[in-house]
Amino acid sequence: MRICGLQWDGLVVTNTVKKHPMTQTLNEKTVIDYVRSLSMPDAIFEKDAVLSSEAITEGNVNLIFRVFNTADPLQAVLVKQALPYAWRYPDGAMPVDRQRIEYDILKIEARYCPQQVPKVYAYNPDKHLLVIEYFGQHLMMRYALMQQNRYPLLAQHIGRFMARTLFYTSDFYLSSGDKKAMLPKFI
Repeated sequence: MRICGLQWDGLVVTNTVKKHPMTQTLNEKTVIDYVRSLSMPDAIFEKDAVLSSEAITEGNVNLIFRVFNTADPLQAVLVKQALPYAWRYPDGAMPVDRQRIEYDILKIEARYCPQQVPKVYAYNPDKHLLVIEYFGQHLMMRYALMQQNRYPLLAQHIGRFMARTLFYTSDFYLSSGDKKAMLPKFI
């Protein structure tokens, strides 16, 4: 089926409108091969684990895959790939550097709030890939709020996260030299 210049073959999306210069775009098979090629899978998956994957891209921009052990689906990682275009709108160019920015931000946030930030297992700047911890036991907050779930500590957790990450990256905490060195990385 072809929709807006995209060829849909199951969950594999192929850009049929415009070819963008980029390394290989992942799919449900190649993402498993990629995860197996990393030095970290033994720490997450048993050596003989049978891995599966599913595309869970909900947005319009990145490709996101969950790679998991078929015997224990919560034993998983998320693999995000930034494309040089929005995968739903392939005619629009997008900076792939956004994956590096997310990686750098996650490192900073983990320094100040490690319990509230997913672990980063791998980052590949050439392929614009980020492999992070999977929080399968959690709902996305927008869905949880639509289901009217109650989270009595939500305000406290968000407040602590915002206060720590904003203060420790602000002029109040950082020296002017450190702040000036950090700024160009995020512009």
